[in-house]
Amino acid sequence: MNKSPKVLSGINLTQVRYRRTIAYPSYRTNVFGRKHTKLHKSNLKLAMDQFLGPKNYKGEYYLNKYYYVPQNHQPNYVKPDLERGQSVKVTADSNDDKEAKDSSNFQYKLKVSRQRSLQPFPFNPFCKTNFQISKDLKQKIARDILEVGLSTQEVASKYKLKIPRIEAIVKLYSIEQEWKQNVNLAKMSETMYKMFPLFEPHLNGENLTEIPIPTKTKNSRFLTIAESEPFGPVEAAKVFGLEPAAETLAKLSEQGEHAAHHMQAKSTSKKNGFLAPVLQGEKSLFKFVEAKAGTVGYRYGTCLRDNKKDRKIGYDASGKMVYLL
Repeated sequence: MNKSPKVLSGINLTQVRYRRTIAYPSYRTNVFGRKHTKLHKSNLKLAMDQFLGPKNYKGEYYLNKYYYVPQNHQPNYVKPDLERGQSVKVTADSNDDKEAKDSSNFQYKLKVSRQRSLQPFPFNPFCKTNFQISKDLKQKIARDILEVGLSTQEVASKYKLKIPRIEAIVKLYSIEQEWKQNVNLAKMSETMYKMFPLFEPHLNGENLTEIPIPTKTKNSRFLTIAESEPFGPVEAAKVFGLEPAAETLAKLSEQGEHAAHHMQAKSTSKKNGFLAPVLQGEKSLFKFVEAKAGTVGYRYGTCLRDNKKDRKIGYDASGKMVYLL
């Protein structure tokens, strides 16, 4: 902070530049006393060196517990609110004196709960690390669907996983069997696999009755109603044009390539067609397909008006907002 007093018309002015507050650590650290004049290290740099610890000949902070990548499927996030700067591993033998054990660098084992260990940001308890599927569980899911012939509904209730996630596991498992991995990618994949926690069905089962947020509810709607008129979730669903939750869950259980409804419809589907002779001299082959009136092509006499500001807005079958003609 630089202050330069100025005198203007008998008034003493003080100009203050670069006013800022230094963010010192919230825990107690060692500070410099009298130091050499050529030693330009600040107290913040000293606190950082205390946090990182010493280096070995490779340039690694071998005593810092956050330096190396975890390989036991347990995330190792920084917890400044719990450890209070105790990030360096310093083991004290039984023959050491009491002062060495009571020093500020002595590493003690933190008692952290399971939910707290999955929290990457200390001040955001709602952000949690998701569980990844183990390789054995992936093989079981792929075998039950591809070889045994179970539907995704049966596998979802068996392993307590959502149907879209099971469909993705089966699809990616088939791709992994056909894909020849690169050596560098395989090493990176194995490292990332050991960093994150594994999914356990009896402990981390997903909610199979959870309904995703409808796309229509992400936009605001304004409605004028009487003061005495009742308005609850049912009326709000009618305004947004939403279907009941039971129908939504039924559709979610029927989607996917390996769903029971899809497999049954595939087995019972019949192809309707007819044969017609090709006459001599014909240059075109006509193919007749079933179509619904109003969904094919554009209506004659209606312009598209892409630059119209008050275009009508609707929603398709998937809930995506589209512009109507």
